[in-house]
Amino acid sequence: MAHPFTSKKRAQALSTVLFLLGIAVLIFTDDWWPGIMLVVGLPLALRQFMMGRTYDTGITLLVFVGTFVTVEFDISWRIFLPMLFTMGAFYILIREWIDTKGETEEEKDENAQHEIDEKIDQK
Repeated sequence: MAHPFTSKKRAQALSTVLFLLGIAVLIFTDDWWPGIMLVVGLPLALRQFMMGRTYDTGITLLVFVGTFVTVEFDISWRIFLPMLFTMGAFYILIREWIDTKGETEEEKDENAQHEIDEKIDQK
């Protein structure tokens, strides 16, 4: 994994801003499909890129932008779209199994904090 360009919090904030702007554009244009694929995929790819996850960024763009292009330009999707989603799924599966580092201390702390927050919310 490459070195992140910014903090996780800032990457999340910028991707949220891009997502909200995308939703606004979809509301104004009333062109939900396949525009929603870009509105979901581009902020996700931006966050991954800013966190230094370049391979994840590429796969995300391939799946979401590929779906948009397939639908928008009326490309036969019966084979192409399942291939895109299958490639994305296999990449994620292989990445998680090959990742030999395991969970970092920061991720462990974040997961523990998330569990604590969930328990507090349930009360």
